[in-house]
Amino acid sequence: MRKLFLVVFLLMQAALLRAWQPRISYGLEWGYTATILKTSQHNFICNEGYRIVNDSAAGCFYSNGAVMAFGGVDLFDKWNISLGSGLLGVYSRRWIVPVELRGKWCPSGLHSDGFVFQAAAALTFPTSSLHESGMRALAGFGYRFSIYRSISVDLLVSWNFTLDHEGITDPDTKNPVPRWMITTNTTEYQGVNLSVALNF
Repeated sequence: MRKLFLVVFLLMQAALLRAWQPRISYGLEWGYTATILKTSQHNFICNEGYRIVNDSAAGCFYSNGAVMAFGGVDLFDKWNISLGSGLLGVYSRRWIVPVELRGKWCPSGLHSDGFVFQAAAALTFPTSSLHESGMRALAGFGYRFSIYRSISVDLLVSWNFTLDHEGITDPDTKNPVPRWMITTNTTEYQGVNLSVALNF
């Protein structure tokens, strides 16, 4: 009985592995980001020795670009999970390098024309001052055009949220505040991203 159970179990495992057949995938993405909301929370000691607390939220409009490269795996017929990195602009003179995990779902199939839905989370590393890591998340949808076999193009729109740490200027000396005098320094950016992705 045990041998029969083992044989049935191994046959089921083989069938599942044959049905799965994961495929390695690659992708390039170019995008445009419109940052429309900036929220800041600053708490620091100024040069005169007193504490300054500055919380603000303001609508804004700032245009940036983005370029990303991905490597991942196709799961079954409708899912893709990938890891990517590149260069993203989030605000004026503020560029970040993300390490992003992204998932895509194509209800019509990965290699067919149809809608595509995506979500991602990333650690971010700024290229300028205050080299503190941050976080980023996005969610969106688009449409996939199948070009040839496994080659496709996605037109995507997504909402993105970036948690960053910007430089703080002392109001008295107009110099940057040293990191050890800063208690709280968080800046949140929200915006809309339009992008074109090439998958192969």
